[in-house]
Amino acid sequence: MGQVEQIEEARALLAQAEGRLADGDLHGAFAAYKACLKAGPDFAPGLAGLGLFLAEHGDTGTAAQLLSQTISIGDTVLQRRIAPTFARLLEGLKPNAWNAALDRDLRICLAEPVVDPQSLARVTAETLLLKQVRFDGTPAALAAMGRDPLWLGFLSRCVNVSPAMEARLDAVRTAVAEMQVERGDRLEAPIGLLVAALGLSGFASEYVAPVQDAEGTVAILYRRPSRAEAAALGEGEIQAQLIRRAIDEPARERDLARTVPAFTPHGGDAVSEAVKDQYEANPYPRWSAPPAPRPRPLRDAVSVLPGLDRKTCGDRVESVLVAGCGTGFEPIDMARIDPSLAITAMDLSRASLAHGMRVAEDLGLTQIRFVQGDILKLDPVQGPFDVITSTGVIHHMARPEDGLARLAGVLRPGGVVRLGLYSERARAVVQAAHDLIRQMGWTPVDADIRAFRAHVLALPDGEPLAALKQSADFYSLSGCRDLVFHVQEHRYTPPQLGDLIAGAGLRLVGLEASPQAKAAFAAAFGPADALDLGLWDRVEMRRPDLFAGMYHLWAQKPAV
Repeated sequence: MGQVEQIEEARALLAQAEGRLADGDLHGAFAAYKACLKAGPDFAPGLAGLGLFLAEHGDTGTAAQLLSQTISIGDTVLQRRIAPTFARLLEGLKPNAWNAALDRDLRICLAEPVVDPQSLARVTAETLLLKQVRFDGTPAALAAMGRDPLWLGFLSRCVNVSPAMEARLDAVRTAVAEMQVERGDRLEAPIGLLVAALGLSGFASEYVAPVQDAEGTVAILYRRPSRAEAAALGEGEIQAQLIRRAIDEPARERDLARTVPAFTPHGGDAVSEAVKDQYEANPYPRWSAPPAPRPRPLRDAVSVLPGLDRKTCGDRVESVLVAGCGTGFEPIDMARIDPSLAITAMDLSRASLAHGMRVAEDLGLTQIRFVQGDILKLDPVQGPFDVITSTGVIHHMARPEDGLARLAGVLRPGGVVRLGLYSERARAVVQAAHDLIRQMGWTPVDADIRAFRAHVLALPDGEPLAALKQSADFYSLSGCRDLVFHVQEHRYTPPQLGDLIAGAGLRLVGLEASPQAKAAFAAAFGPADALDLGLWDRVEMRRPDLFAGMYHLWAQKPAV
């Protein structure tokens, strides 16, 4: 059989596999995928098809190998198709030696707009440190980094979340500054490109690293660049990205902040004012355009909530309030997942709202209304909303129960609210950090945040506070301030969540949990009711880290 005939047979078998998969025949699909690759071992669409199938149905190791082969021989359309799934497989890797194929795979995935580059930050840092085991600080070493696409992709697209890489980047910045003292501002092309990428890395982390005295062009490693300083680094994609992200976009956001309409009356609550001031100074979280999500109507996500009263909820899921939207990631992600939604995105901070407004403009999203407002000032006439989400918000109030009561007041009968709230047990390390901060007299200013970080980075891994080095929030000024320097924080146990929800006249209808948490619950209580917060309390006593991110739960408002 000739090569053309082999490809045609492989293509026909691939169509057969995809048809059986669409019909739910997993065994038939798997057999057809294998036959496809037997007919055409290097048929890239077949490699991609079987790789995606195995990634979805359990054999992640083989899936990663097949998708790596696809990346190496497939065209850009195929690479973009598989990149989101492949990136999810790569992000959990812990390499123990440098591997050229992994280097290539990471470089390609980091460049794909459909991939969240931050998800690859840790494995990319580990790969680069294995690739360059020692750094001697010489101009040759710096130039090699400036020529390395993976170094440039990592620095320009990720916020570093590795303590070992942070130490390396400190050494690289010091070497660049010392070289400039010797040579002046005449930076050869690879090193100029490296400086631009380091400038992007510094901007993304808000210059969280220790600040050094530096003059000339390399001063942008420790502060925002001027347009002239950025232009002096030469022309290219990364230099243009530095100007756009560190100069042009912040200027747009300052203009947009002045246009944000008010949704509620202003002022009155001291804690709300303190929280607003925090996020005006340090908008959180910082992010760029999100990767393209999988479309899914929000009503489908609501309809499968295990405790939902579907009769009173109905099929109408149109109006959404994101109460405390921060920098806009959640409403923007929701708008891209379900374009049918009419979303009101509300926050105390105009600076945070402006970030979301800019990204929404860049993505062409028009169904989001960004407004400044205080949950505690919401009035029923401003509703009703079919769905309200409030992630990581009301636990920063003096009385969270008052905030939830206000949210319930603008929720329609039968509507649902999704809450994200801190766990008392999972936040034990943060409480220890609060104790240290009080003892040291540190305040939420840049110098004290850096001092706190230096203290934690110096701790051996066995120390309790060293666990903070595993938090992505630890690696930016706004993230670290939100993590351990917040002006107000409440934490809960599962029974206390039940009391909070019931006190607002709501009923628990869903509790999101990680696969590990679900497995722990099933191991302890088998097929018991997964909405029993008393049982979850007993599980969490044994595994206090299960809700380290937050509790994410859904509650429904009864019909009138």
